[in-house]
Amino acid sequence: MPFLETTMGWPATSTTVDHLEHWRWKFLANPLGFHLVCVALHGGKVISHSASLPVRFKVGDRTVIASQGVDLCTDPAYRGAGLIGRTMACRNLLKDEHRVELDFGFPNKASYRISVTKQGFTDLGIVMLQHRYIIDEEQFFKKVRFGSIKRLGHSSYQMIRRSLGPRIDAGDGMTLDSETKVGAEFDEMYARASEYFDVMIVRDSGYLNWRYCDPRAGEFIVRTARNKGQLVGYMVMREETKDGSRFLNIVDCLADPRSPDAISLLLTDCISLARGMDIETVLCCLPEGHPYGKHLAELGFLSQVRYTGEQEMKVIALERAGSGPLMSTLTKRGLRAHIMLGDTDWV
Repeated sequence: MPFLETTMGWPATSTTVDHLEHWRWKFLANPLGFHLVCVALHGGKVISHSASLPVRFKVGDRTVIASQGVDLCTDPAYRGAGLIGRTMACRNLLKDEHRVELDFGFPNKASYRISVTKQGFTDLGIVMLQHRYIIDEEQFFKKVRFGSIKRLGHSSYQMIRRSLGPRIDAGDGMTLDSETKVGAEFDEMYARASEYFDVMIVRDSGYLNWRYCDPRAGEFIVRTARNKGQLVGYMVMREETKDGSRFLNIVDCLADPRSPDAISLLLTDCISLARGMDIETVLCCLPEGHPYGKHLAELGFLSQVRYTGEQEMKVIALERAGSGPLMSTLTKRGLRAHIMLGDTDWV
């Protein structure tokens, strides 16, 4: 969409997909079957845009409709006229119509201040960690400097290199494969895996096909792990180039808790894939204390707090009917949250 391109450098993620088709995918092809987009027009042209992404969201033992606010902007020539407030009010009417119960987001510094102080959002206190596996140390340390991670702090872990194009037999009935579409077996695995977590976006087949398998979304790599033919885990990755460095982002991952080896197997598979692509580093974003974190550490991933610009990555939420049972669950001690980069619109 030209308005978003010129006003806010849209989309936030680099993509070779036609931007109008990407917008149509993002807002009109959502598997829930409705959109939460309002615009202001002047002379037939868009001058302000407010949108949210609706998702099914697990909170405790309930599944509700939630929305993530994204892509709010006004043409600089029309700022000061209250257009954002009016388009947001329109968007809120759509939320009421579709019974959206919860708003959530991952704001930058400016949005965080407005959301918490003026709109009633609550900071959930979730510490998001960036896990990093450095494959090409020489290239990486030439280009990247970051905090307390030093060359001597990186423990190497030797991986077996292999081609990841075809199906792989990993032994003991475990196999790895690539997918272009997902089916009902993903619904069944989500039902089993979600029991471990208090909070997460519902990762059923409809959502996964829309988010990662539609060409308009961008290019993703979907790998699966199966035990004697039964799906026990999946991992979604996306290549990214930034400041002359090539990354492989693990944007989504889920495993059947009855198959504890699935995550380690998928991570080893990911690192091998990255080696074959001459990637410098693999990244994975997870909440602090997430059960997958120990598998990352065992394989040699290093961890730091993740930042959004100058601010630590925050997770905020607002129960639209007021502070009730949803917020009670979201703010409880020991919250088991499953949040990954693919839950944002940054990839």
